[in-house]
Amino acid sequence: MNPCYTADMYALLADSLTLSRVIAAGILIWLGLNDGAAGLPTAVLVTVLAWTTDQLDGWAARRSAKPTRLGRYDFPIDATFYLGILGYLTVAGYLPWQAALLFIVLAIAAWISTRRKAVGVLCLRVVDLYAGGIVFWQQPVLGLAVVGWLLILAALYHRRLAERVPRWLNDMRTLRQAHAKPAAPAENMPPQSFDNRSGPF
Repeated sequence: MNPCYTADMYALLADSLTLSRVIAAGILIWLGLNDGAAGLPTAVLVTVLAWTTDQLDGWAARRSAKPTRLGRYDFPIDATFYLGILGYLTVAGYLPWQAALLFIVLAIAAWISTRRKAVGVLCLRVVDLYAGGIVFWQQPVLGLAVVGWLLILAALYHRRLAERVPRWLNDMRTLRQAHAKPAAPAENMPPQSFDNRSGPF
C-alpha cells in the first residue's frame, strides 16, 4: 500500500474520531431533552465511547506522517463534549442550571486568568467526578462497569499516563508557584499546546 495513502488514512481516522465527540455532545443533549433521567444508561454508553475515541484518535494521529487537521482543536473539542455532559446532567434534572452556569463561568474565568491547559484539564476532571457520582448514586452496577473499562484503558495506555499525569501535576505546581511570584512578562511565558494527543491528559 502506498505510504502516503496510509498516512492520509490515519490522519482522516484521527480527525473523524476527534469530530465524533462533537456529535456525542449533541447526542447527550438530545438524550436529556427526550429521555431525561431515564436516558442515563445510554448517556453513560455515549460518554464511554467518546472517552475511548479520545484515546484512539491519538493512536491514529501518532501513526500519521502528516499533521491532522483537527489536532490543534482537540482540547476545544473535548471541552465541547464536556459541555454536552453538563447539558445532559442539567436538562435531565441531575444538576441545577444555575450551578451548571456558575461552573462554566468560573471555568472560563480560570482559563482567562491563567491561560494554562492544565487548568482546563482540571475543570474537565471536576465534571468527571460529579458525573461519576451521579452514575454511582443512580446505577451502582453501571458505575462499576465504567470504572472497569477505565482501568482497562489505563492498562492499555499506562506508558502515556505515566508521562501525562506527572506532567500535569508539574504544570499545576508551576502555575501555583507562578502566582506566588510577580507575574512574568507575557513574552517569557512558554507556549501552551491544546492538542490532547500530546498534552498532559
